[in-house]
Amino acid sequence: LAVNVATYVGAEVGGLFGAICATFGVVFPAFAIILIVAKCYEAFKASKIVKGCMSGLKPAVVGLIGTAVVSIGRTVFTSSSIVVMAIIFALSLYLALKKKSPILIICIAASLGIVAGYLIS
Repeated sequence: LAVNVATYVGAEVGGLFGAICATFGVVFPAFAIILIVAKCYEAFKASKIVKGCMSGLKPAVVGLIGTAVVSIGRTVFTSSSIVVMAIIFALSLYLALKKKSPILIICIAASLGIVAGYLIS
């Protein structure tokens, strides 16, 4: 949400350059912190404290992802959208088993999803 709002406000205030700067301003601090943590993790990954923290974080991350799925799923998944998703999944699986290009499969699935989104809503 923060990235979308920053991009929108930046575009309204400063055009394309404003959108790029605002998005960069929101994303960069978190990116820099993650880089620093990743670099430090290599030095401390053998520590019992760090191992304990990581094993405690795993279920929390799974819970957060699960909560997001349920929250979004309540608004997104309807009976008609489930049918469309099943059809797109079946077609994607068929194309994957026929060894078609993954890029082709992604493009077809995206196109079908966009068309279905316009037809259903």
